[in-house]
Amino acid sequence: MKVTSQTNDRSPSLDAIGQLQVGLQNMTQAFTRVRMHERLLREAGLRIDRASIIILFKLHHRGRGAMRITDIAAIVGVDAPAVTRKIQQLEQQGYVTRLSDSTDRRAVLIVLTDEGQIVVDRILEVHRAMLVRLVAEWSDDELATFAAQLTKFTQSLTTEVESSLDQ
Repeated sequence: MKVTSQTNDRSPSLDAIGQLQVGLQNMTQAFTRVRMHERLLREAGLRIDRASIIILFKLHHRGRGAMRITDIAAIVGVDAPAVTRKIQQLEQQGYVTRLSDSTDRRAVLIVLTDEGQIVVDRILEVHRAMLVRLVAEWSDDELATFAAQLTKFTQSLTTEVESSLDQ
C-alpha cells in the first residue's frame, strides 16, 4: 500500500504530522532537560530534586487531596519503597504529612502541607514567567489560538492514554 501525504479527507497530511512530531519531541526535550529544571529552581530560590517536585505536583493536582503511597508510585512509575523514601524526605522538609486512612487502618495517606503548596506555587510562578518570556512577541489572538489547540490536543492525548490503560 502506498502512503501518501493525505490518506483521506479527514486525515492530516504526513508532512504536518511530521512537523508536529518533531515539535513535540523538541518541546519535551527542552522541558525535561536537567538544566531547565535547575534554572527554574534557581529562579524560584529552591533546592529540591526532580522526583520530589513530581510527587508534590501530583498531590497538588489532586487538589491537595490525600493519596496512598501505592497510588503515588503507580502514577510516578516507580516502586512503592522508592516513593516511601522520597515521602520520608519530603516529610522531613515539611512539604507533606501522613494521615491514617479511615477506610483501611493499614494504609497511610500522604497530604501536601501549606509549606509544600508554597513550593508548588513558587515553581508555577517561575514557570509562568518563563512562558510569558517565550510568547512575549505573540499577539493575543496567536496565544489564544495556540492555547486552544494545545488544550484540544492534550484532551485527545489524555483520552488516548486512558483508553490504552483500560485494555
